[in-house]
Amino acid sequence: MSLAGAPCPFLTTDTISWTGVRIGSYVIGFTVIVMLSAAPALVMAQDTPNPELIQGKEVIGEKIVELPVPGRKAEICVIPWLFDGASYSARDARLMEQLCTIDVRKNAAVCPKLNSTNPGLDIFAIPDDMSAQKFQDTDCKSPKSEKIAKYKLSTSCSYTPSLLGYYHVSRILGHVANVPPAVLRTYDLADHIALGHKALARAPAAALIHATWTSLMAQLTAGANASRRALLLTDDFSQSYGALVDNPGHEEFYKDFFNGGANSLARAQNFRDRNPAIAMLARSADVSTMIGRSFTAENVQKMVQLKDASELIVLDTLLNQQDRFGNIHEVPTYYYLDALDGKVKSERKLTVDEVTQRKAVKIKQMMLKDNDCGVAKTNVAKSAGLADRITHMDPETYYRLLSFDRMIDRPEVEVFFRRETLFTSADFASLRANLKQLASQLHQRCTTGRLKLDLDLDAHFSDKPLPSKSCEGSA
Repeated sequence: MSLAGAPCPFLTTDTISWTGVRIGSYVIGFTVIVMLSAAPALVMAQDTPNPELIQGKEVIGEKIVELPVPGRKAEICVIPWLFDGASYSARDARLMEQLCTIDVRKNAAVCPKLNSTNPGLDIFAIPDDMSAQKFQDTDCKSPKSEKIAKYKLSTSCSYTPSLLGYYHVSRILGHVANVPPAVLRTYDLADHIALGHKALARAPAAALIHATWTSLMAQLTAGANASRRALLLTDDFSQSYGALVDNPGHEEFYKDFFNGGANSLARAQNFRDRNPAIAMLARSADVSTMIGRSFTAENVQKMVQLKDASELIVLDTLLNQQDRFGNIHEVPTYYYLDALDGKVKSERKLTVDEVTQRKAVKIKQMMLKDNDCGVAKTNVAKSAGLADRITHMDPETYYRLLSFDRMIDRPEVEVFFRRETLFTSADFASLRANLKQLASQLHQRCTTGRLKLDLDLDAHFSDKPLPSKSCEGSA
């Protein structure tokens, strides 16, 4: 099915506001109470027609980057349209551009993924002291190696629309959970198969990664006869397609958000029943009675952890995540009160002098970088009833969720998800149903006093009385 010719409602030359964003001949009401300091710039389409098709869907993003393959068809990387009103950052734009400049035949090295369970491709910067080929001959294990991206596709538990969808939905909700940018990418099939042969030669025969590579290779080598060709191969069967995801670096496994368990559901249930942050998130008392308002590392960590836990549950409930627990990371982050406006700010890197001058505290911030097993999978968060534990939320996240719910039935929203994240109609219907149910549940809890919109770091760490918050998402 081609989406060519459908109205593209995500761009405009009109003046942008956060309430009633005008988009071409459409108006999307995306009401946000907390005004952001810098609204994302709109991206403009290129006029160049794009003939590329991925299983009947015309690839149309904001920009198509071609990456030449000697003697064969060029690979493509797609910088997507942006969802209007979502909180994309300048860094997001820069990283998407950088992802689409990665060329494993010119400026990067590639090795088959041999750890964990996913038969993806790991992309590295080429170390200064060796050639790309020499580095690849080491299985990309040089001490100086720097992984810059991962290429994953719809195999094993992975699903390309999940990787793309998590990125955009996290921005729609206000740039939550540190989800890394992801772009649509194709990869030359002959080269992909060659890397698969290398993986099978390197991986132990009894290892699960050998089994998942074997399964993927059966599909890639079958080409037009592959049973999963629509999920893995372009229309002409000359390339695979998947998501190229930024590899953030410096993250570590988040032990505080893992409570063990024999399988995905058991892990979610243990998180629900045994995790201290979830226990605090479920308490009905005002957060100010549980967490002090003085700006200390302990207090900031508790507030951020509650915010992270609630937003993890929201994202995974919306997007049918099946394999979350054991795949949560944390990054060290500095928080401080800005002397000019009194707002809480955060940065990953500060000098020793800056830490002292700003009286910054260093805490753990959650990162959700492994988001491939979702959208068309079993909704473990819903099965475990994790949303029932949300008694506190960041008001901006809550208001954005309600706004997303109000606009989800507009045709242009489905067009966006079908085009930019490759959602099927069933995928979008699932997202819509999850959103309707969760927004209704949280709104009802708010109006009956069982959900408190008190995870606002700016308000909590100010010297002012805590304001009351409307449940309706309007000033």
